[in-house]
Amino acid sequence: MVGGRRRTRAFRTKAEAKDWEGKQRKEMREAVTTPMIGFHDLYLEYLNEIRLRHDRKTYLEKKALGRRAFEAWGYVDVMEVNPSMVQRLLADRAEKVSKNAFNKDRKNFLAFFNWIKKMKGIDHNPVLSVERLAVERRPQPVPSEEDVVRLLVAADRHGRNLIVACCTTGGRRSEIFRWKWHEDINFEKRMVRLGTRKTRSGEMRYRWIRMNDMLYKALRDEWTTRLPQSDYVFQNRDPRHPRYGDRYTTRRKFMKGLCDKAGIEPFGFHALRRFFGSLLADKYKESVPVIQKLLGHASPTTTERYIFNISEDVKKAVDQINLKGFTHDIYTQKEEISGK
Repeated sequence: MVGGRRRTRAFRTKAEAKDWEGKQRKEMREAVTTPMIGFHDLYLEYLNEIRLRHDRKTYLEKKALGRRAFEAWGYVDVMEVNPSMVQRLLADRAEKVSKNAFNKDRKNFLAFFNWIKKMKGIDHNPVLSVERLAVERRPQPVPSEEDVVRLLVAADRHGRNLIVACCTTGGRRSEIFRWKWHEDINFEKRMVRLGTRKTRSGEMRYRWIRMNDMLYKALRDEWTTRLPQSDYVFQNRDPRHPRYGDRYTTRRKFMKGLCDKAGIEPFGFHALRRFFGSLLADKYKESVPVIQKLLGHASPTTTERYIFNISEDVKKAVDQINLKGFTHDIYTQKEEISGK
């Protein structure tokens, strides 16, 4: 053992062993004098690139992983990180949080070691020897049409417009909150643009989706009542809020409060995205490739997880979305809808 590094090998004779030991000690002493390539410093450099290329959520997720690794390993040479160290760190995560958290951290570590190979030429990836944990995927809740209708009835004017935008485009919450009038909404062509950074490179990838009648009326209503100080479509309209007039980012309590008001089991914005995909698959029998394109998934496997049953034209697919009970004008005949 030299400098905390150990090498072991068995021989038939003591002379052979002594000869090998001498050569190894010399080689290891010379290796100790080489500068340390710190895991900590490399990871900080990696985080700087993630900050530039990916969204804040991804950055914070990877930053938290780096902090846990540093707390467990301290200042360590990146070449000293071995599969056992990674396994212990991830196992602790699985025990305290979940197996899914184990797999997510494993994926992020893989990305880091792939990055140092690409950017630094360091071909060392101990994560490859750590296997994923088997996780039983539970079906994610998908609200029924009746639940969505009750949600719309319970919402105020602007909340209802937001719900309509979610369940007629299948857009992610962040995609819809990012909408700007002069960039993403085209009333003449009746199209809306959705963009996501959930790509390998972190670059924004856009898709245009047809605006059906429900969405057209909802967005027209938002346009006529918009606040002049911001170009965002869904604006914070609370004058007491420090972000008054600016776009929403999360609205964490909005869906929970609205579900309670409607008297239904709570679900979030992402459930409306699953509702969109499931409705097209189950009720309108659209194909996976069409739904995949509308949802903006890179892989059809991801789309299949959204729909519970498994094409023509994408325009036709979106035009079909029309929630039962909402064939009338939902903005002028709310009492009639409530009665139904």
